[in-house]
Order: sequence, then structure tokens, then C-alpha cells
Amino acid sequence: MKKVLLLITAVCCVVAVCAQDFTAIKGKVKDQWLSQVKLFKTVDGTPVVCAVSRVEADGSFGFLVKPEKPGFYVIGEDERMNFPVYVKGGEEINIELQENKANLIGKNTRENVQLYKWVEYAYHVWLKSVFFDRVFSTYEDFFPDFEKFVAGLSELKAGLKSGNKEFDALLREWIDYATDYYAVVFLQTPRSKHPKVSDRPEYYKQIINSKKFADERVLDFPNGITMLRLYSIFAVNEKDVNPADKALYEQTCLEAIPSDRLRGEFVVSRFFSEYRTYEEYLDGMKRFEKYWLSPSLKARAEAVGTKLYKTRAGGVAADFTYPDVNGKQVSLSDFKGKVVLIDVWATWCAPCRGEIPHLKKLEEEMKGMDVIFLGVSVDEARNKQKWLDFIEQEKLGGIQVFASGWSKITKDYKINGIPRFIVIDRKGNVVSFDAPRPSNPALKKMLEGALGK
Repeated sequence: MKKVLLLITAVCCVVAVCAQDFTAIKGKVKDQWLSQVKLFKTVDGTPVVCAVSRVEADGSFGFLVKPEKPGFYVIGEDERMNFPVYVKGGEEINIELQENKANLIGKNTRENVQLYKWVEYAYHVWLKSVFFDRVFSTYEDFFPDFEKFVAGLSELKAGLKSGNKEFDALLREWIDYATDYYAVVFLQTPRSKHPKVSDRPEYYKQIINSKKFADERVLDFPNGITMLRLYSIFAVNEKDVNPADKALYEQTCLEAIPSDRLRGEFVVSRFFSEYRTYEEYLDGMKRFEKYWLSPSLKARAEAVGTKLYKTRAGGVAADFTYPDVNGKQVSLSDFKGKVVLIDVWATWCAPCRGEIPHLKKLEEEMKGMDVIFLGVSVDEARNKQKWLDFIEQEKLGGIQVFASGWSKITKDYKINGIPRFIVIDRKGNVVSFDAPRPSNPALKKMLEGALGK
């Protein structure tokens, strides 16, 4: 009996510990204006959907979320109409969603109580500024409201005390950025009347400041990237720079942002979003290379190229970079001036293994010619040692690199099955995206033809 009691106690303790990691977000949708509610987590200053809850007949909905770290989430209809909550893990959040508004109800954390003092205070300015398509407003009514709003900010911020000093500091910083955002977005959205510079409140004169966006804290805010983008555009507009002068426009945009990491975020969200050709993308990757200061930022930049890349013979080959057997980073572009045969394969792929004897024979026959045999393994990262052992056992030649799964090369070249052989000419252009296999004599003829050009 004692053993059973001890077991039950142990299980209860484990459940209690696990429950401490999860946050329960519960609420009601008033007047049935939503059929589902979305929960967004903040990823690099952007809201990303992490869960969707159906709204029941009585208006109730709920989420159980395990946050990786304390931070801001938003909840609501979409990326625009949503409402913030601060999630730590192990707490309960109760909220009511109205069509254009949210209120806390029932039990809530001290952080969210303070957060909603700000949400309530900013409500009318937020609605008029951001939702021009829902609320009719011109500068004639917005500017007086905004001046009253600004006048009370110091008192509001002084009274925000949750007992969590880190949260309180973060919230005050968000308020400062949000105030700039409301001022700027009002000017940059469609209105029936537009103010002259002389009509603006004094606050507009202090928006541009070299101390703003000096670090990455803005990426903790759900709309941080939008704030960053509009701030930089506002700075350029204040200098009356003509967007047609592309070089000057880009330079002025980036000069407004002190942080190189945030410059990279701006480049991807603003400049890269306007690219319409793969050639523009390649030029952008080269010009802004120094700003790819995080793996996620570089991946988002590369994703633009993947969308723009057209798999056609004669087109420029999409570059890629992977580590070889010694850990050295090897890029396709390293071999410009030579013909390259790319072999996309994996140790688990039987047809790939079946081509190995033919590939070795072809490599021997073309020894001394300007042909690079580049093997790209799409084995998963956990199987890297298996890949290394296989190369040694099979005595594979050429240059072997490890792609850690179905990564950039498979996305760019639209590879859905392996083996896949690709031939690249001396100029770095594609001869064939789906070349014959080494067991087919046509591949050797294709390589010889590329060498002759």
C-alpha cells in the first residue's frame, strides 16, 4: 500500500512540475464575431501563428502553450487585428475578445494586468492610427487626440509596476516604440485629408534619434519589424529622398538604423520583398552580405531567392554552401571556370548506391579534364557519421559535402526524389537540371559537350 501511495505521489509531482511549464490561455469571443481564434508567437519581431482554437457555441476558446522563454504573444483574428499577452509558463490568462477590443477577465498575472493598462490607454490612438480601413479619421481629429495621449505617457509609465523589473523595462520600451509607430503609421496610410509638416504636433520632431534601434530588443515585440520598417521609411521621407535614386534611397534607409542586425532585418523585409527576378536577388545577397548576422535572417533572405529561382536550362545556377568531410565550407560558385557534375544522393538511397560504380568509372574516364564531381548528401544531420563512414568504405572520389537533410539545394532546384544529377557549365549556368545518370552514356556526352564550349 505504501508503495502505491508513493507511486501516486510521484506521478502527481511529475504532473505538477510539467504543468508549471504550460500556460493556459482561456477566453470568450463576444458577439460571435470570430469562428476561430489564432495565437501568434513573436519570432524575430514578427507574429507567427503557433496555434488555432475553434470558438465554441458559447463563445469560449482556449490554448495550452509551452513557451520557450518568457515573451509577448498576440491573440486574435490575424496579423493586424490582435491583442498582446505576456506568457511566462505555468500561469493562467483569461481574456475576452470583442470585435476591435480585448479585456482581461478573471484570473491573470501581474504582468498582463500592467500590460492591459497600456492597451486600454492606447486604444483610441491605436485604432485611429492603424485601422484606417475601419475607423474614419483625419489629422484634424487624430492630432489633438495624439497630443493628449503623449502628454499622459510619463505618468502612465511611472505607474506600471508588475514586480517583474525585466518585464516593466521591456513594456516601457515597447510603449516608446509604439508611440513612434502610431505617429508614423498615421502619416503613411490612406486618409481623406493630409497634413502639412507645419500641422504636425511637436512630437514628430523627436521621432528620429540615433539612439533608437541601436540593439535587437525591438525583435521581442510582435510588430517590431513593422515598427523598424516604418521608422526608417519615415526618416528617408523627412530628408525628401527620391525612391527612384535607388542607391541613395537604400543608403539613407540603412543610415537611420544603427544596428547591423536590424539593418539586415530591414533589408529582407523591405528591399528583398520588392525583388521580382533572381538576378535582383543575387545582387542583393552580394551587396548586403555583411548584414546576415543570424542563421534565421540569412535563411529568410535565401527563401526569397528560392521563390524567384526558375529551373531552366541556360539560367544561372543557384549557389549553395555546405561543409565537406573536413568541415571546410564549399560553395558551388567556388568552381566557376570548370564544368560541375552535381550528384544529390543519400546513404539510405538504393538507386543512389547503384550508380556509384558507374560514377567512379565516369570520374576515372574524365580524369585530368576540367570537370568537378560534387557529391551533395541529403542525409539528416543525425546521420553525419554514417555519411563519413560510407564515404570511407566506398572510397568515394570527387568532393563530398553534407547538406543536413532536404535543405537549400533541394528547395532551389525543386528536387523531390534522388538520385538527381545536375550539370553546370564553366560560366556557372545550368546545362541540365535533371541530367542522365552515370549508368547512361548520354551523361558523358553532355559533360564533353559542356567542356567544348
